Amino acid sequence: MSHKTPAIVSASLTIFLLILLGVLSVFIEMLALNGVSERQGVTAIGVSLVCQSIAALLAGALAAWASSLLIAKFKMKRILTVIIAVIVGTAVGGIISLLSIIIAIPMAGIR
Repeated sequence: MSHKTPAIVSASLTIFLLILLGVLSVFIEMLALNGVSERQGVTAIGVSLVCQSIAALLAGALAAWASSLLIAKFKMKRILTVIIAVIVGTAVGGIISLLSIIIAIPMAGIR
């Protein structure tokens, strides 16, 4: 049996959810940076989006790897492995997303 299908499904679903989270975080960041100069705000949002994009790709790879590992090592059912992998990948990506916002604001020179 191939482990590719659950890995692809969990990776793509994780990346999709993290893209939605990224869009939501950009709106929240725009509200938080209200009153800051436009140059600093755009820099902060740009740095945050780059970090979130990298985090989404890494979390997708983590979800694919976790899905394949759970099927191969622990002989779990495919749907359960996809659900677990998506939850873990989205949680890791969400935490990295939050950290990227916290890091992006000082990098833009906002005090």
